[in-house]
Parts: sequence; structure tokens; C-alpha cells
Amino acid sequence: MEKRNIPKDFPVVILAAGEGSRLRKGGNHLPKPLAPLLGLTLLERALLTWKTAGVRRFYVVVGWEGKRVAAHAQELAKRHGLDLEVVENPRWQEGNGTSVLAVKDRTPAPFFVSMVDHVFEPSLVEGFVQQVKDKKSTIIAVDPRVTQVFDLADATKVRLEEDRVVDIGKEILPYHAVDMGLFFCGPEIFQALEKAKKEGDGSLTGGVKKLAAQGEMCAVKLEEGFWTDVDTPEGLEYAQKGLLTCVARSQDEGWISRHFNRHLSRRITARLASASITPNLVTFLAFALAVAAGCLFALGKLGTTILAALLVQAASVVDGCDGELARIKFMVTPWGAWWDTLLDRYADGAIVLGITWGYSHGHGEAWPWILGLLSFLAFVMASYAKKEHALRFGHPLPRDAGDKLTRRDLRLFAISVGGLLNRPFPTMVALAAMSHLWIGWMLWRKRKG
Repeated sequence: MEKRNIPKDFPVVILAAGEGSRLRKGGNHLPKPLAPLLGLTLLERALLTWKTAGVRRFYVVVGWEGKRVAAHAQELAKRHGLDLEVVENPRWQEGNGTSVLAVKDRTPAPFFVSMVDHVFEPSLVEGFVQQVKDKKSTIIAVDPRVTQVFDLADATKVRLEEDRVVDIGKEILPYHAVDMGLFFCGPEIFQALEKAKKEGDGSLTGGVKKLAAQGEMCAVKLEEGFWTDVDTPEGLEYAQKGLLTCVARSQDEGWISRHFNRHLSRRITARLASASITPNLVTFLAFALAVAAGCLFALGKLGTTILAALLVQAASVVDGCDGELARIKFMVTPWGAWWDTLLDRYADGAIVLGITWGYSHGHGEAWPWILGLLSFLAFVMASYAKKEHALRFGHPLPRDAGDKLTRRDLRLFAISVGGLLNRPFPTMVALAAMSHLWIGWMLWRKRKG
């Protein structure tokens, strides 16, 4: 077989034919592909995950409640601009291997196979797609982190010899990894499935077992990223928690965001995901909270200052929800990121203006306004300096103590605390001085090489 260099040209077959009876026992009477998870159905989440990985051609195999699932698949294809074909599997009750056989005359091998009820962090699927591009055999993705698998007793185990599968099944011992429900299939999979079916095993695992016995089944270990199998209401809840943790995870966030804000924002995002609210609207809401805080600071009274302080921290928490919501619902856009950045700067300006105005009530001189202007410049320049450095030098500034102390999440938290203590202006000025000193230090250190 010739070298495979463009994995995104290969289609993906989504197996969505099963009944999902265990999931429906929780009171959910929808077909499993239509079960909601954080604002998207399982089928929509599967399709968008593969679309993010670069796949452009989709086959959705339906069985139980086939007409209903097919109608949903076609609606999703129109909504998201997908090249999608629905394939009916009248033999779906004989095992999920028959769903793969149903596409035998529809798509040339090789192709990807994924289960509709397996939920993946998008980066994990992207990694799998990249790793199989030079492979020439049928491949299964496996997770060696067996202690982290939800409901390990029900998981399909895999025994390995280096990168070769030697056995697979739910009861095998010993085992080294767990089947993740991700496959890259060559034409040999059809013959193996047909052979297993004749022997009474219509499952995809049965076909994999045949290939393993022939030494034709390879494995790719994926040891990073979240995934889970959604078979029960408990599994659905676990998937929700796992996905929310993933979208809130970022290497480029401050200490307050990571250890305080995210615990609140994830709960808010979970509720927003099921509503018809866009990330851009959430961005505007965070901005509106900051403007309201600025207006209350401007009144210069103790009660309004305390309320303003609470609104500042609320704005900081909500400001993390827009990105979480965008990632969890596959709505990330360059425009949205730009909109968020611009409104953050306007929000900073509103807070600084309000604090300065409120403080100036009892201080008629010009110096409060001069310090207010210098404070706004400090907060804008702290962000600008970091982005300009990354643009000009090709790498970010070091994440040292100065970087951490000038991040927006800590700044807003400190202003909130200062407001609760009725000292928002001195707090703001101290933060600004720290930002100016850090920028000066970075310039001097860079100049010295």
C-alpha cells in the first residue's frame, strides 16, 4: 500500500445504530445519538470533533430509530456544511461490526471508524489522525492509563506486544490498555468482520480479534487527553465533568483563574451550554458587569464601592465563560477572540475611570486623574508588551513572578479586595506601579541580552 500523507482526505464512519438501552434507563427516551451533552447531541459532538481534526467526509450508520437519527444527521450536515451520507444498517442488532460492513460498498478503504457514544477531547482525535498518516495496517487507538478509565469493568481490554495487538476482549487477562473506540481501517477489516460474523460474532471487536490473530492489527497509544464511553446516565455525567475540565484547562492563565475563577466559571458554562446563548454574548455580559462596576465606583460611597468590588470579580469569572463555552460547543472564531480582547481593554478603562472619578470627589487636585491615566496605561501596556514580544521575537515573555503579578485575573481580584476594604484607588495605583516596573525590567533585561 502506498504511503498515506493526507489523513484528512480519509472519511470517518460514525457508528450510530445501537439502541442505547442503558442510557435510556435514566429517563432519557431519546435515541442515544440524540442524547444531549453540554448543548450538543452526541452525534453533533462526534461530527464536530472529527471536523476539527480535519476530516471532511462523513458516513453515519443508523439502525434503531433510524429515520429519526437520519433526519438529525441530515439537519446537522446542512447546519455545519458537512459532506455527509446516512447509511442504514438493517442488521444492527447483530453487532456493531455489521455497521462497518454496511459501508463496504459506499466508501473505499482506508477510513476512520468512531463510536457515536465515545466522547473525545478534540486534540486527542487530532493526535490520532496525525499518528496514523504513515501507517499501512488497520489500527486501533488504545489508552494505557487503565486506572483512569471510567467503568473499567465494562471496557474492552487490549493485550499488546509493542505496537501489535495480540488479543482483545472485555474479560482477557493480562491486558495493557483499553480500546478507545477509534479505528483506522484498511480493506482487510471487511474480510475479518465477515469471517467473525460467520462464526457468530458480529461485533467490531470480533473482526479486530481476527486481524490480531493474523498479526495484522496494530495499536497507537494515546496517553494524553480526555475521552470516555457514554453508556449510562452516570457515564454522561462523567463526560460532562471531563469536558468542562478540558475546556477550562490552559497553560496561559493566571493563578486566580486556575484556582478560583475556573471552579465557578465551569458551573456557569455548564448551564449556559444548554441555552441559546453565544460566546460573544457572554463576552458582552462580562464587559457590562465591568462597566456597571465602574459606574458604582464612580459614586464614591462605601456601599456602592463594596457592590462594585463584587461586580469586578463577577466580571472576571464570567470573562472566562466565553472561551469555555466557545470550546465546548465548537464555536471558536478569530473574530470572537478579537472581540473578547477589545472589550477587556474597554472594561479595564471603565473600571479605572470609575475608581478615579470616585476618588476625585474628595481630592480636587489633578493628581488623582494623572495617576488614573498612568494606571490605565499600565494595564493596557502590560497586555500589549506581552503580545508584541511574542510577535517580534517569536516566543512569549518568561512566565516569572512579574508576569504572574501583572496578569488581568490577579489585577481584577486585587481591585475587588481593595474595593471591599474601601481602598480601590490605592490598590489600583499599586498594581499600576507594579506593571510599569515589570515592563521596565523586561525592557532592560532584553536590552542586556
